[in-house]
Parts: sequence; structure tokens; C-alpha cells
Amino acid sequence: MKKILLLALSLTTPAFAHDPLLTEGFAEGFTFHSVFAKGHRIDKDGATVYAQNGEGNTHISAVRPGAVPCVFISSSLNLNEGTAGAPIVMLEDTYDLRNISFAVDRKHQFAPPGGAYLTMKGPGVLCRVSTGGSAGKLTRTVECEDSIEVTIEPQMMPAFTATSARLKALCNWK
Repeated sequence: MKKILLLALSLTTPAFAHDPLLTEGFAEGFTFHSVFAKGHRIDKDGATVYAQNGEGNTHISAVRPGAVPCVFISSSLNLNEGTAGAPIVMLEDTYDLRNISFAVDRKHQFAPPGGAYLTMKGPGVLCRVSTGGSAGKLTRTVECEDSIEVTIEPQMMPAFTATSARLKALCNWK
């Protein structure tokens, strides 16, 4: 009976293959990892990975697809080993881009020249888990937001423009 139920479930559940290029486009156009890193790679699991070393600061970030279409998970670890007393910080942001409203304003007062100001709204569009502190004094917080407002830097615009067009259709943006 279990086998029949599993077979029936697998036949009625739509398959979704995550597109590494869509994940890379989201990472390059919607997150600031590319601005601070010298380059990136795409891992076997489809994650886009950024690393920066130097001046006593090691930072590694990755953007990977979530369990369902239109959800992306961005992880960032900053070791801050060059600054005495500076905290270790790990952030994990979950972007749920399903059925959100989406607005781009290139003339907004906070839009950088050649860039844009982005507003995305929807239930739980961004949830952030933040873990930080020093040895023996780590704290963890969780915050979910129904709105995101960010600037898109000029170097992010090509990936942002191409990827937002794909995501708009795929994720049913309003």
C-alpha cells in the first residue's frame, strides 16, 4: 500500500528542476554578494558561491534555490578575524518571491546613478536568521518582513533586469 501511495503521489506532484542560471541571476541581481566579492562559482548543488579573503576578514556567501520554485536562500558567514573583539556573524535570508508585488524606481531619491530602488511586498517575502557574537556569547534572532526596500547598484543591473523578467512570469508577480 505504501508503494502505491508513493507512486501515486510522485505521479501527481509536479517536478521542478532548479535552474542554476536563475539562481545565479538572482544572486547577481538581487543580493549584494557580487558587489563585495572578487568572483563566484556555481557548485554542484546549484548554489552560487562568493568568497572574499584579505585584510583579516574572511567572508563566504552562497545563494541556493529553496525547496519550492521562487524561494531562494542566501547564507553569509563573516569571520572578522582581523578585528579584535569583532563578532562572528552568520546570516541566512530566505526570499519567498511567490505572488509578491514588485516595483522598480530608477528615479527614486535613493536610487544610485545607473541603478534603481526596488520594493517587493508580500507575506514573509524576507525572513532573516541572524547568529552572531564572540566565543561563548552567540545569540540568534529571527525576523520576517512583508516588505523589502533596497537599492540595486549599477553593476547589478544587467543580472537584475534579465532575472526579474524571468521571475515575474515564473513567480506570478503583480
